[in-house]
Amino acid sequence: MPDGFEIPRNLSDPTLTDALRSELWPESRELLARLRRRVMENRAALEQHASELDKAYEEAARGGLDGSGLVQLAGRVLEAEKGAAEQLHPWMEALGERVTPKSQRAQEAQQYLHELHGLAVAWLATYEVLREKILALAAERRGDPRGVLRARPIDGDIDYVELSREHIARYPKIRAALAK
Repeated sequence: MPDGFEIPRNLSDPTLTDALRSELWPESRELLARLRRRVMENRAALEQHASELDKAYEEAARGGLDGSGLVQLAGRVLEAEKGAAEQLHPWMEALGERVTPKSQRAQEAQQYLHELHGLAVAWLATYEVLREKILALAAERRGDPRGVLRARPIDGDIDYVELSREHIARYPKIRAALAK
């Protein structure tokens, strides 16, 4: 299992974020080329990231971790997701600030921004999917049933007096509440 679930530093781009917040960005040819390149790079990074997380799940499934070990692993995935969200949040915020397109170039830029935002959302979703799969595997290894548990009737006579004494002794707060 990989030790860290890291987000590459180049997934978000602080200089591009600043440029997107400027007034002139929709008409900049250089910015449009950077957006196009960023879409291609982020798409490739997302595919590699998803592949790595799939391999991590397969390794966990083959490994000897019991249910509690898998739950701890899911906790590490959650922490990695929170870290990635912290890094991606300013980027996603900048991408979400839409400017009404006034030219063909601005419309193309808007399309790239929308795609980059979707890639960032998908990046975070990969952690959630992995965490859910690991938790399902943990439940399976613990022998937890996925359905509703149903009580079966007891055979024989029930000593209600003894059962009441046992419950009164076991749950004194309930007894006090009932006495009021």
